[in-house]
Amino acid sequence: MCSNCYNGCTEVTSDQCVRYTGIDVPVLGIQNGDSLSYVEQALITFLSSTLDGTGIKPTIPTNIICSLVQSYLPNCEDITAVNLFEALIQSACSLQAQITAIDATLTTLNAPYVTTCLASVIGPDTHSVLQTAINNLCTTNTNLAALSLDVSTNYVKLADLNTLIAAYLASIAPSANYSNRMVPYAVQEYWGPLSNFDLSGAGIGLFANIYLCNGNNGTPDKRGRVTVGAIAGVPGGTLAPAVNPSSSTFNPNYALGDTIYGTNSVILDTTTIPSHTHPITDPGHSHFTVNDYQNPGINPVTNAFPMAKSFLNTLNADYELMTGIAPATLSPTNTVPTGITQANATGGGLPHDNKQPAIACYYIMYIP
Repeated sequence: MCSNCYNGCTEVTSDQCVRYTGIDVPVLGIQNGDSLSYVEQALITFLSSTLDGTGIKPTIPTNIICSLVQSYLPNCEDITAVNLFEALIQSACSLQAQITAIDATLTTLNAPYVTTCLASVIGPDTHSVLQTAINNLCTTNTNLAALSLDVSTNYVKLADLNTLIAAYLASIAPSANYSNRMVPYAVQEYWGPLSNFDLSGAGIGLFANIYLCNGNNGTPDKRGRVTVGAIAGVPGGTLAPAVNPSSSTFNPNYALGDTIYGTNSVILDTTTIPSHTHPITDPGHSHFTVNDYQNPGINPVTNAFPMAKSFLNTLNADYELMTGIAPATLSPTNTVPTGITQANATGGGLPHDNKQPAIACYYIMYIP
């Protein structure tokens, strides 16, 4: 007869044939009647999971887990010992990072302060400096009370501040300088005498800080020039085609202070005058011949002009009167073109006036 564990047994029965006859163990998935090999595997699996922590699933009430730890725990699965340890470690690291940041802030706050105006500073830290400031304020308030000074006498309401400032400004005698009535850096017309300015164009007397726009003293030189709005670098909407530099080569891209455009006169050449022609009418002409067939001694007379024709008629009449012989015949030849051509005229090449009607004035600028 054999004993437990097959000691002394002549035959060995496989553990797959031996059935477990103990109580059910739900946590291990073991039930009465399971094969011994299944029970062994269940025990081995459980022991392995306890070694790495994945099989240990502690039951912890959620109400005792703080939000910091909970943020590192899984939401939709059982919490294992591994999950719990990881959450605790991450929470501790997070707390340490916060403590380090707080320490750095406290180090900054506790940096030495310049407290020369504070009497009896207790210590160099923030709390000490703040407490000393509070103590000094309290002392100042006590001293003011002792002097019978109140807030209504020494301070004003914010709502009354503008009115008081306006009254103060009104009480100050205004300066008579003309610059007080001008916008800084704005050019404007001036029709007064030049005696208000020195030789450089700087204003004198009541014209102090006002300058003639003659190119000196930081002013633009507007002598003999009209003003046009600058384009280069000026923000705004789309330029109209009439002034847009990209629309035509005749549209300058005016930059501030440009003086390179415009002229008082223009010379036209064959490329700039309007296209035109010089028509020539050449109808041709006729030669008139006078022949006296009864007196061959008279030579023919030829002329192409109407005046000559009239002269010949008179000559014929006189001839008939003196000789009694019939007048000579007057016959035209064929009309022939003369072939007259028109030579190109070169012109004088002189410029023409390009100025608009204008009225001259001085320009001045106020520069603070």
